[in-house]
Amino acid sequence: MLTDTFQITEAGDTMDAELFPQNNDRIIAQQASPIRVIVGNPPYKSGQGSANDNNAKQPYPTLDAAISTTYAARSTAKLKSKLYDSYVRAIRWATDRIGDTGIVAYVTNSGWLTGNTTDGLRIAMPEEFSALYIYDLRGNQRQTDWRTEGGKIFDDGSQTGAAILIAVKNPAATGPCRIHYRDIGDGLSREDKLAIVATSQFTTMAWSW
Repeated sequence: MLTDTFQITEAGDTMDAELFPQNNDRIIAQQASPIRVIVGNPPYKSGQGSANDNNAKQPYPTLDAAISTTYAARSTAKLKSKLYDSYVRAIRWATDRIGDTGIVAYVTNSGWLTGNTTDGLRIAMPEEFSALYIYDLRGNQRQTDWRTEGGKIFDDGSQTGAAILIAVKNPAATGPCRIHYRDIGDGLSREDKLAIVATSQFTTMAWSW
């Protein structure tokens, strides 16, 4: 299907219906259907290195307004442009798309776990989900002590760390959001990390907190 996931949920969007009329019925049906589980590995970049860069920042007024009133509104950072990175947009989009019930499961850039700009995201997520499971796979090559970060999960030249996020909305849950975190460990190779993840069971693994 030729379409832009973020674009088709923009308020008043007609671009896809006009450019790809063969997709129109499918888009309308998708928008009308509830989605309870969203799984993905959203792209990490938002900016562009040149006018020809495929990662050029595309405006999404409706989605970006949702970020502005949630993550950005709660952030203490002065520069908030990184809140419009593709992976942050994907988290916001999925949070809204599943409604009051559902699960978002992403492999994401791990920068949101500690970044100054994403403090608003960290505040907002426990307000919107009943449970958060975060498996920090490390691998951030930009850290001063980068050796302790271990190997990169994606062997594609990226220097960014990665994390597995499973966010649960359960309207029957009571009390504050339950946050579970696990650090995969220091100095592990990419192969070691993948082997650990492959043999880990979500329901039985020991969470640090």
